[in-house]
Amino acid sequence: MNILFFTNISPFPQNGGEKLRSYYLLKVLAELGHRVFAIIGNEEQVDLREYQIEGVEFFIHEEKALGLADRLTGRHHFQRTSSVLQLFEKIFQNRKIDLAFLDYGYIGQYISYFRNRGIPVILGTHNAQALHTQQVPAKGFVKKLRRSQLVAVEKLHERKYFNQAAAVLVVSEVDKAYHRSFIDPSKLFVIPNFLDEREYELDVVRDPNVLVMTANFSMYMNYEGLKWFVENVWNDELAARFRLLLVGRHSKEALRKLKGAEEWKNIKAIGKVPDVKPFIGMASGVIIPLLHGSGTRLKCLEAMALRTPVIATAKGVEGVRSENFIIANTAEGFKNALLTFNGKGQHLGTLLREDFMQEYSAAVNRKRMEEIINAQLLPQ
Repeated sequence: MNILFFTNISPFPQNGGEKLRSYYLLKVLAELGHRVFAIIGNEEQVDLREYQIEGVEFFIHEEKALGLADRLTGRHHFQRTSSVLQLFEKIFQNRKIDLAFLDYGYIGQYISYFRNRGIPVILGTHNAQALHTQQVPAKGFVKKLRRSQLVAVEKLHERKYFNQAAAVLVVSEVDKAYHRSFIDPSKLFVIPNFLDEREYELDVVRDPNVLVMTANFSMYMNYEGLKWFVENVWNDELAARFRLLLVGRHSKEALRKLKGAEEWKNIKAIGKVPDVKPFIGMASGVIIPLLHGSGTRLKCLEAMALRTPVIATAKGVEGVRSENFIIANTAEGFKNALLTFNGKGQHLGTLLREDFMQEYSAAVNRKRMEEIINAQLLPQ
C-alpha cells in the first residue's frame, strides 16, 4: 500500500515527545510493509540521509512563520498552504496513493483534499490540544481573553474537520473521552505513545546519586512543573544526596529564569542533546513533577523502556498503565519519596519494563495499527 504521510513536526533528531511520536508512526507504517511518502518539517536542517527509514521517502515542508494577522485571528487553522498542496500534487504525479495519514496539530483542513479523491484519511492526534491550551497560565485580562480566543479557535477546528476522517487516533482513554463528544465513537482508536523496544537496550552504568528530568522546558507544563519542584521540593538535604540533571530543549534558559544560573544547588541544566537515552539510562530515577497537561508522557515511557524508576505526580504519569510508579502529589510527599528512594531501583525498573512491553512497545502497537488499517479503513 502507498501511504502519504503529512506532519508539521520535524521528527529529526528525535529529541522531543512530539518528534518521537511522529518518528515511530513512520517506522511502524514502513515495517508493516507499506511504502510511505512522508512530508515532514526539518526545523533543525539535519541531513535526512542520516535518518533514513527503509520504505520511507521524505519530502521537506518549510513552514513559514505566522504573521500578526494569523496570530490574532487564528485563520491559519483553516487555510491550506499552497506549498503543501504542491507537495501533495508532486507525490500524486507518478503514484497511486491508497491512504493518507495526517499527523498532529491543526491540519484537518487538508482532509477533504483526499476525500474528494476517494482516499481514506487517518488523523493522528498527540493530545487533546484545546485542553492543553486551556491549562496555560494567563495573568491579566488581555492574556486570559487571548487564551479563550485560541481555545475557541482550536475547538472550532476540531469540530469542523476531525469527523471527516475515516479514523482518528488518540493517545489515551482520557483523550478518547474528550474527542467522543464531537467525533463518531466508531472512528476513535487508541494508539498510545510508544517506543521501539529494540532501541532501548543500553549498556550503561547507573549512578545512584543522579536524578534526571527530561523535557522541552519551553512548554508551559514542563516549565511550571520544574518551577514547582525547584521552589517547593528541592532543598539542601536532597542536594547533598542527589545531582539533578535537566536535559532537553531550553533547560538552560528555564533554570536561568528561575535561579539566575545554569547550575544551582546541585541542579545542572544540560540543554538540548541529540539523544536523551544515555542520561535516562545512567540515572537512578527520572522525576516528572507535572501539574498540567494531557496525553501519554513519552518521557515516562522512555524511563520504563530503560528500566529507570519514575518518581512523579499523578499528572506526570497520567494515561500510562502501570502500578509501579512512585507517586507523590504534594511537595512534602515528593521530598520524602526521594529521600526514602533506597534499594528500589532495580526491582521497580524491571517491573516498569514489563509494563512497557505489554502496552507501549512497537511490537504491540504495530499490530494495533495494522488492525485499524485493514479492518476499519480497508475492509476485505
